Amino acid sequence: MQSLLSIENLTVSFDTEDGTARAARGVDLHVDRGETLALVGESGCGKSVTALSAMRLISTPPGRFESGRIAFGGKDLLTLPETEMARIRGND
Repeated sequence: MQSLLSIENLTVSFDTEDGTARAARGVDLHVDRGETLALVGESGCGKSVTALSAMRLISTPPGRFESGRIAFGGKDLLTLPETEMARIRGND
């Protein structure tokens, strides 16, 4: 069975005046249809970056997807055109 949402080996970094800051490193998660997932953890551990990445809402630059794959319903979200992403997000 194909996962509804699949994130594999996601690494996201941000360019800062002091260099590169890795905000998420090697994130893996899979959510099947009907499942609920909660991202929990300490402040600064990458919860928001992971969620924003899944919706492709990380501003580039300064953000950068270094590695990984994000798939929703089998579609690779990192390669979809913005018009398709807006439809998936429910752009209202």
